[in-house]
Amino acid sequence: MMRCGERRAEEILNTLLRALKCPEMAKDFSLPLWNALMPVARKSQLLARLACLMSLGGLLEAVSPRVQRHLEAAVRVAEAHHRALLWEADRLRWALQGLHIPIILLKGAAYGAENLDASLGRLSSDVDILVPKEVLPAVEQALLSKGWEPVKDLPYDQRYYRAWMHELPPLRHKDRGSVVDVHHNLLPPMGRMPLNVHDLWRRVRPSKLRGFWVLSPEDMLIHNAVHVFQDGVVWGGLRDVVDAHSLMEEFSRDGDFWPRFVHRAAALGTVRPCFYACWAAQSLMGAPVPPWVMERFSRMGLAVSFSRRMLMWSCTRALRGGALSKTGLETQVARGFLFVRSHWLRMPPMLLARHAVQKLLKL
Repeated sequence: MMRCGERRAEEILNTLLRALKCPEMAKDFSLPLWNALMPVARKSQLLARLACLMSLGGLLEAVSPRVQRHLEAAVRVAEAHHRALLWEADRLRWALQGLHIPIILLKGAAYGAENLDASLGRLSSDVDILVPKEVLPAVEQALLSKGWEPVKDLPYDQRYYRAWMHELPPLRHKDRGSVVDVHHNLLPPMGRMPLNVHDLWRRVRPSKLRGFWVLSPEDMLIHNAVHVFQDGVVWGGLRDVVDAHSLMEEFSRDGDFWPRFVHRAAALGTVRPCFYACWAAQSLMGAPVPPWVMERFSRMGLAVSFSRRMLMWSCTRALRGGALSKTGLETQVARGFLFVRSHWLRMPPMLLARHAVQKLLKL
């Protein structure tokens, strides 16, 4: 049974999620409610989004001056992050211009470049790009020559990324401290859900940011889904679910989006993570997912089963637990299950065993 303090924490999180959908309600929050809500919003990296939504609606002046100062500061931080993200993209273009290769912006960098609703108040810690696999050595050398340095310097970590993962080891700029993740795929090639990256390249489009490309709307949402529910551990992924909800709301203004999305998920073999992304965004944020979409996904091999129930139970506790810093037994069981699952999906059994031994030897 949920204790009184846990019930109160859940209520605070639910209030935050409702306020992100309807910022108007936040102007009537009491000071004690703001005191309880702000730490949860900060931990989830959602305070800046709430503040920007309220600012956009002219609601900041309706709250207490003490609260207003925090919200205005959050808006300034979000604006600084957005400027820094665009500047980092500009520096990447400069560093790679001599290679004459297409560069696809991913995740937060793509949202910001395209001025999508999901970029509003989004705090980005790094820039993710996708380039053809055959040019990875040239891209890495160009970045190293322009001031970026390896973040992972242990030989095993270098081999882990280069031989088994879908990206280079992260690179950090020696002066600005900014990090770039250079991908050649969206999922590990040796994982249990290999993704044909050539299918993505055939549907990219020029970005509004000169010199870059972005994924199609369907592929952008699919990337969000696989990032959280296939390649990630879900823990701490509440902001990604909010991103998914925002993408769904914006893209679904095109009446043909959902049929294209379902067809694309099936074509890329990503039905399972897309189902869970739609379920999470709908259950937590009330995302506008048509019922037939969930029914179609269910008919594609996702019938109700113990594994599906277990994953949904674990994801619910992990998403909420990550936002609330919960450490109860149920949350820890869910977190452990999702951690093991993420690695099981990422690599075959023998390689996973080897990787586990290497990590244990570091403890």
